[in-house]
Amino acid sequence: MTDNLVIVRQFIIEFLGRGNLSAADATAHPDIRGITGLKPMGPIEGLGEYKAILTGFVDAFPAESPLEIIDQFASADGTRVVTRFHSRQRHAKDYYGIPASNRVILFDETHVARLKDGLIVENIVSATNLEFEMLMAPVLSPMILK
Repeated sequence: MTDNLVIVRQFIIEFLGRGNLSAADATAHPDIRGITGLKPMGPIEGLGEYKAILTGFVDAFPAESPLEIIDQFASADGTRVVTRFHSRQRHAKDYYGIPASNRVILFDETHVARLKDGLIVENIVSATNLEFEMLMAPVLSPMILK
């Protein structure tokens, strides 16, 4: 179980927080499925798509300070790891057509990762990112509210 905590911590800090693609290779299954607002039209399917989406996000919203894990725990059988973290990202480049605002935005997220054979096969994101959502609303609303 402890290994799964370490794996998810590395995925979140190194891949999600810093955009380190080799950390994604070391921690995520090639067929990982991600449920996140970074792809509002449906789940991220596969590690290649996850890397592409996250690379675009980190390019537009680089870390302003190191990601801070607030809480992390595993399910009784150790196959699911829940991690809550804060990160502060600066909106430095255009994203989905929204011009860079240079604002520092707090991301308050909870991720539920499911692991199999030491790799993350699913990552479900729940977030309280109102400032980001309001910033992106002009573009995302038509995608989501069809």
